[in-house]
Amino acid sequence: MIEDPISDWRRLTGADFARLRGQPTVALVSCSPLEVHGPHLPVIADIAEAEMLLDAAARRVAEARPGLRFVKLPAIYAAADVLPHRGSIRFRTSTITRMLEDLGVSLATQGFDTLWVSNFHGGPRHIVAIEEACARVMRRCPGAKMVPVFSLLLGRLTGGSSDASHILAEPMGLDVRALLGDVHGGAVETSLLLHGLGDWVSAQYATLPRRSLEDELARNGQAPLNRGPRPTFFEIVRSFPLRYRYFERETYAGDPSLASAARGARVLDTLSTLTAEAMLEVLDGKIAPSAWHSPLWRLRHLLLSERFGALADWVLSTRAPGV
Repeated sequence: MIEDPISDWRRLTGADFARLRGQPTVALVSCSPLEVHGPHLPVIADIAEAEMLLDAAARRVAEARPGLRFVKLPAIYAAADVLPHRGSIRFRTSTITRMLEDLGVSLATQGFDTLWVSNFHGGPRHIVAIEEACARVMRRCPGAKMVPVFSLLLGRLTGGSSDASHILAEPMGLDVRALLGDVHGGAVETSLLLHGLGDWVSAQYATLPRRSLEDELARNGQAPLNRGPRPTFFEIVRSFPLRYRYFERETYAGDPSLASAARGARVLDTLSTLTAEAMLEVLDGKIAPSAWHSPLWRLRHLLLSERFGALADWVLSTRAPGV
């Protein structure tokens, strides 16, 4: 029997950890929210997707690097910028950063100096909070490599946008226009969860109508969020308040009725292949830590400030009808 390259941290004994000493090992952890994803998906959606992606990518890397071991920690369900609806659990960015920083330092001091942090949540403050934690750990622990995997992918593939329609339309067998604005609980995420969680997805998904911020802007004669596949810095900044206002009213964006388990399998295959390719380059030193950041990193001083966070949380909590 071929040994599984991924070990579950929770099941390891003291003897197991002793055997891992000196072996090339990568620690894995996912940090995503419990968050409402429409009327049809479980709130564990982002956590499940982050773990699916990380597991599949790690197995691809293991095939290319025989002898490399992976140890997977329990997922962390702390996140900022969750949808302001009943069922979403919100944390301060400082909590997320400090928790991941403590985790990274603890692992590094034990000899686990490579940690990959997965995420499948597009909240700007959440993304940057993870990046900040990774940067702090690498400053405090020379030689440690704590990689914000989702941020690296955003920078390489979408330029900071959570809309991956130009990447996923072909593997899903759809026209790219069908996936425009499909960023939360739409065809992509519903397909992934039909593939990964099966009957955790309500059959209601097949009857839900298409909804998106992009469609609303077009109907109102307003400029689109992005004029190209990669948003400009101005477009990223402009999208923040527009998305907040949209998700005060809606709990999903996209067309869930287009979803299928087969499409979810192809999405996972595509994204895990791209992730594995990036992580192999990280392991080989071909991508410097300065290139692991998302385009949102330029806004970190604003997004991580306590005043901005308090204002954003107050606006969300007072204007949202669903809390």
